[in-house]
Amino acid sequence: MTATCLRCDWSGDTAAATCPDCGVPLYRLVSPGRERRAAPGHATPPRMAAPDDATPREGGRLREDPAPSETRPVTTSPRSVFAVVGAVFLVILVLLSQGPPDPGPSRVDSSPVPRRGPTGILVYAMAEGGGSARLLRWDLVSGEVRKGPLIPDPVELVNVRSSSFGWLGITSDLGQGVLEASVLDSLEVGAEPERLGRGTIVTWARQGETALLVDRRPPSDGCRRTVSVSAAHVDRPGREPVLRETLCGDVLSVGRTSIGHFFTRLGPGGVDVVGVGYRDAGILLPDHGMIAVSPGGDMIVTPSADLPSIDPAPAEGGTGHRVPPIRVTGRASLYTQFRGRPVPYLVSGVPLRVYKVLAYGPGASVALVVGRVGDDRPGLWELPLLASGDGSIQPRKVGSDGGYTFAAYANDGTAYVATGGWLYVLRDHVLRLLLVPEGAPTPAGPLAWIAQEPTTDL
Repeated sequence: MTATCLRCDWSGDTAAATCPDCGVPLYRLVSPGRERRAAPGHATPPRMAAPDDATPREGGRLREDPAPSETRPVTTSPRSVFAVVGAVFLVILVLLSQGPPDPGPSRVDSSPVPRRGPTGILVYAMAEGGGSARLLRWDLVSGEVRKGPLIPDPVELVNVRSSSFGWLGITSDLGQGVLEASVLDSLEVGAEPERLGRGTIVTWARQGETALLVDRRPPSDGCRRTVSVSAAHVDRPGREPVLRETLCGDVLSVGRTSIGHFFTRLGPGGVDVVGVGYRDAGILLPDHGMIAVSPGGDMIVTPSADLPSIDPAPAEGGTGHRVPPIRVTGRASLYTQFRGRPVPYLVSGVPLRVYKVLAYGPGASVALVVGRVGDDRPGLWELPLLASGDGSIQPRKVGSDGGYTFAAYANDGTAYVATGGWLYVLRDHVLRLLLVPEGAPTPAGPLAWIAQEPTTDL
């Protein structure tokens, strides 16, 4: 008897119940003159024939019943079989196009971002003059934009501990090379930030639980400078001393991993990444400077040749007590402790120079940065924070840099990017323009994503 497989398109005469090629149940053509009936006591099974062949009892199109003499047997042609196969294939394509279910936070280079609408709240700052800025809260689901508190002009907004708490860490520019770290546990209009401390360098560490503050005094007695580093924790008052040292040189950047604190030390012998506060602390990575440390502890570093040499002259334009920091930038490499030498970020063999780290994706698996290759214009780049199987790392350019750029990641791996006076959504490595609600200003400064409004105090 002729049978057809609806999975692999096998067709032939066989008495077997399953396909000889793939093993699924076979579909058999009903011979003319033979009617298909349901077994007594059982419901009629769903049909796989064309709609015109279905009777009203079987859920097909309603039509007038033919006269008894015009009753024709239920038959199935090969054409109808192929029509059904095509319909099944179309349904499968539709299901696949909807993407997989939300896998949760995962590495950007291995799992696609779920295709769904934005969630959470985007918080961003708009300057109001006089050294102050107004925070705005944009509910991405409802589209409502509300005013938040006034804060000193921010240069950075970060999540404190977790985006699900809604607390924000703020780095503000007080002018004359002085930065201030503070925290907000309320976004109501009258809320006031709680000040943690000041320094010429402020770096948030441990997923926003700690602000590292660097006080760099102007050099005196030739090249000698007094540098102190302290840690201000959001969950307890006071500061934890990390380092106080008078050195011939400078401290250019600071960070923290699960092992201890690290800083870029500029001295007569060159530039090194140095550890402090743990056993056997010392030079961790010679002849390199630390651009940034991810929440997972991976470092983005640059060769010392890309950093300035010691300038023993006092800095101009300072307060007499503070000096502006030197931003560590240059040809970027990924350095993970205990895993060998730094791995350079190369684009067709040419180093990528990183000027600013904007944000880290969920799980600290990717960094969004402003960088440039060769003489090209600066652009937005995604940097994987994990080397591939062959030991290389492939950065990916995702857009242009508008010159004044900020970004924040949501929990699902979506990034919101403000650059050049426009706001974009970065998903699946593609930037798409995102329009703000009517009457609301477009973000043009630091921004942060939170899952919800703060519900508890710090």
